Amino acid sequence: MEISQLDRISYSILLQETLELRQVLQSIVNSQDTIDNSNVFIAFLPIMSSVSLGWYDLFTKKDIKIEIPDIEGYSSVRLLKNCRIGLKLYCDQKIGKATKQLKKSSEEIYSLLKTDYNIFQRLVVSMLGQCDFGVFTINKLPYGNTSQLFLYISDIINFERYRSLGVWEIEARKFVFEFSKLLSQFINTIIDSFAKSNMIDKDSQTELVQFNFSYDDYFLIDEKRRNILRGNLPFEVQLQLFNIVCQNNFITNVLPKILQSSSFLYNRTKIQTYLVSVNTIKKIINKFPNEKYQKQLKEIVEVKEIYFDKDSVLRNNIFHYKIEGVDDSIFSIPEKYFYEFIEFNSRVEFNDFMQVISEEIDKINEIIYQLINFYED
Repeated sequence: MEISQLDRISYSILLQETLELRQVLQSIVNSQDTIDNSNVFIAFLPIMSSVSLGWYDLFTKKDIKIEIPDIEGYSSVRLLKNCRIGLKLYCDQKIGKATKQLKKSSEEIYSLLKTDYNIFQRLVVSMLGQCDFGVFTINKLPYGNTSQLFLYISDIINFERYRSLGVWEIEARKFVFEFSKLLSQFINTIIDSFAKSNMIDKDSQTELVQFNFSYDDYFLIDEKRRNILRGNLPFEVQLQLFNIVCQNNFITNVLPKILQSSSFLYNRTKIQTYLVSVNTIKKIINKFPNEKYQKQLKEIVEVKEIYFDKDSVLRNNIFHYKIEGVDDSIFSIPEKYFYEFIEFNSRVEFNDFMQVISEEIDKINEIIYQLINFYED
């Protein structure tokens, strides 16, 4: 079967990112410290899904048969697609629909929390309230929360099936473990198929304990006791913004500590989360104009549109691995294919382009912190 030069380049970039992902997973698994790395793994699910689905799509389009086993009756391919979509944090949906879904899931979590309480526990909750929103931090910066992480595995969340949150958590964690294991095995198979396993350092470690990871519970649904997301916007809109800032912080503050910041995978994921951030902000400022920050928010959108227009080839290829819409003559050095692609489409030197992305993410986060009145003790 004839394979075009662009396909070869696509495979080359995807293989490099697969190796980078495999290495970071190996380093986390080898960690000898006392930090529970499961929450870091959950945040990695969309990235693992994106890479795995990249291979599935490339093989399928070339009529190469590839099988990924289902998990407990769930289609693995569907899970991959939904988990990858989770990385977009509803940014492709209308703001009303997205926030409605976030509000519904938050209320269901709150309701499920109390389903197996006895009379005494219900009395305590009536007096003291029930924390219903968890936030993961690194060096006091929020990089994840329970709403955001549920989005990544939304396909297996059906609260009506469970009699308590405890039962749901046990089943969900079991499922996440099996899904992560399946993705890891698939990634290993790809690497072995290309005879690249010797490029993985099997002894590398990432000592997570040095990064001051922590987890705290907050009141969100309980309006009288709410101690987070206390801005003027509807709480579900603030929640979507908070999901954005958490994902940005994971990419910019967690990922570089366990993945080389010069890697293809890191840079692609950073551009992805930047695009998700700006697309969400654009919809929110149209529906909820903010006099104080409107000028700054519009400037953020304008910067994005300089590099990513409506029909941007760059944007389409950032979210999908099959490179299309460019001539293969722009590529010359295999180790720099990704950088060459960015430079050609952005018309900016790669490091300068990534500097713009970093600065814009910082601006986005700073404004979001103000809009949601993020509470910290």
